[in-house]
Amino acid sequence: MAQSAPSVDVEHQPDGRTQDAAMVEMVDGMTTTEAVSIMPMADLPPEIVVTGVRLRRRTNETASGNVLSGVQLETRLSATIGETLAHLPGASSTSFGPSAARPVLRGFTGERARVVIDGIGTLDASTTSPDHAVALNPLVADRIELLRGPVSILYAAGSLGGVVNSVSGRIPRRRPPDGVAGVARAGFDSAAIDGSIGARIDVASGPHMVLHADGQYLIGDDVTTGGFIVAPGPRADAAASADPAIRRLAGLQGRLPNSGFETWEAAAGASLVYDNGHIGLSFANYESVYGLPTRFSFDPATPVPDTRIDLDQQRLDFRLEFDTGGVIDTVRARFGWADYVHHEVNVGGPITANFLNTAYEARLEAVVGGTSQLKATLGAQLYQRDFTVTGPAPLLPPTRTTQLSLFTLGEIDLAPLRLEAAVRYEHVAIRSSVDPILFNPAIDRSFDPVSIAAGANYSLSRDWKVALNAFYQQRAPVVEELFTQGIDPGTQGQLIGNPALGLERSWGVEAILRGGGPGWSASATGYYTRYPNIIFARENGASRDGLPVFLFLESGAAYYGYEIQGNIEVGQAGDWKIAADALIDYAHATLTGGAPVPRIPPLRLLAGADVGGDRLTSRAEIEWITPQSRVSAFETPTRGFVTVNLQFGWKPLGAKGLQLRLIANNLFGSEGRRHASLLKDFAPLPGRDIRLNAKMSF
Repeated sequence: MAQSAPSVDVEHQPDGRTQDAAMVEMVDGMTTTEAVSIMPMADLPPEIVVTGVRLRRRTNETASGNVLSGVQLETRLSATIGETLAHLPGASSTSFGPSAARPVLRGFTGERARVVIDGIGTLDASTTSPDHAVALNPLVADRIELLRGPVSILYAAGSLGGVVNSVSGRIPRRRPPDGVAGVARAGFDSAAIDGSIGARIDVASGPHMVLHADGQYLIGDDVTTGGFIVAPGPRADAAASADPAIRRLAGLQGRLPNSGFETWEAAAGASLVYDNGHIGLSFANYESVYGLPTRFSFDPATPVPDTRIDLDQQRLDFRLEFDTGGVIDTVRARFGWADYVHHEVNVGGPITANFLNTAYEARLEAVVGGTSQLKATLGAQLYQRDFTVTGPAPLLPPTRTTQLSLFTLGEIDLAPLRLEAAVRYEHVAIRSSVDPILFNPAIDRSFDPVSIAAGANYSLSRDWKVALNAFYQQRAPVVEELFTQGIDPGTQGQLIGNPALGLERSWGVEAILRGGGPGWSASATGYYTRYPNIIFARENGASRDGLPVFLFLESGAAYYGYEIQGNIEVGQAGDWKIAADALIDYAHATLTGGAPVPRIPPLRLLAGADVGGDRLTSRAEIEWITPQSRVSAFETPTRGFVTVNLQFGWKPLGAKGLQLRLIANNLFGSEGRRHASLLKDFAPLPGRDIRLNAKMSF
């Protein structure tokens, strides 16, 4: 249904009504009111759930995040987390082909847009380079949350774009109502001629034990694009070449070379479930083989080979949560461990690099009851990562990162005013070992970043609320920013880190106006962030072995932008309802001295209309990504584009059972490129893409 629905506080009633406040269930079993995207249609999910807030109260209305679940999640599902979220307010994607795409949130990505699985990191190498896939299959998610505001400090320092939390049921939290529950799904995608199948099942065994199993398989050929493969600027260079093979690149259309993929995943879990909580484990194996679209070389003397990534991760997860009563209302513990490896291989040639990442993350939290007006969450987090790159020319030396964090979030209800504040302290120790190929010395760095955030929410009336968030955050540089000194075969660039980097510092404010009533909702958010010293990779114009050179630098920077969205129910005839929605978002970022920050998405407008009833639903939408001409040195402008999308859903058996969905994305095959993509000039988005999905619930 409505995909760009505004963020408002709602409660879905059994009779289909909505209210302006709701007790919603969090992933950890707690309840709270939260800003969520709603759909004023017949198939609004009966339960809207949010995991980001830790307190059992109607609080955290200062947050400005969104939730994808139910129909919204089903219609936006993609093979990557970046493309799945790309239609949310303030979101775009790095779009490094159809298999590797991280979220871009308000112009931020990487460590400033952290992705977690049930509150624990993905424990992979996806932040090392944009060609590295996130070890997260969106098909597994029950819902995906975008968390902003003070609550985001519970998960990461410096994640100013937001924290993306993928919530799954691999560790069951409750018994299936009838003893057994499951879902089976299958899908077909015309752009890559790909298919997907998957299934999950939960089975109660005895009075407390619940068993879980799931598996997914996806396969796709080279994706079909709209228009030309090479962007206008490089295409002109290719056309002017004296080499016939390079001139042919100027006319390249159709399928994107070396973009096929194959992904499979399996997991099993078990929990002991009680009235006041649960304790459980899960184990998952994730494997993927995918090609990286080529950044073509127009120099015949330096051809660029096609590269393939072969990825494998084994992951163990543990969760405990119990309501204890008394002053300490709830105790929860979370642990994740993963062994990750991927090989980068020249197609038809040798392995060029091996990325090995062994990491664990542990969290312990306690919700302190206090009074009905005052509550707090206290917690600690321990993270360790051993990261090694091997091969003929390793990207960086072996490193170990150890991080100990302490955090708290407190909230006070002074109706009609609600206040919250969060503090996070981290001690980060990073050790770089000697590498005989890179000839680097052993280096030890340590950092002690402190981040604070505060928010206030005031109810102007039953229908309107205003909120204000403010923050000061510090972030320790990561090993990739400090120690990288080699060629990354994936991004096809020379990356050079800076071991002398210090703490990245930022401060900012965010203002939110939300409204909602019977049949309508609206919100407007504006934000400003100032960096005295943002850390980023900037192309310097030099070239090594025919590849561009990127340096990790520090510079002052200012980010600002806005997100405005609205949703209205315009008519009803029996069970059929008609609704319309619109979204506009914009981000602007400038370095000290006036130069634009690289790869900032341009203004985006999206409008849609829904018509649907209990069994049949439909949606039409049009999205306009405007041109981006504010570019940094050595960046190229990106043309704007328009896409038209259609969706049709049918539930032949009613609310439960079989669901069929036909989706036509980019109906007219427009040539589109995301400005945030390092590979945008050589890897456009898919062209016309017809998808048929079937889902059976039992």
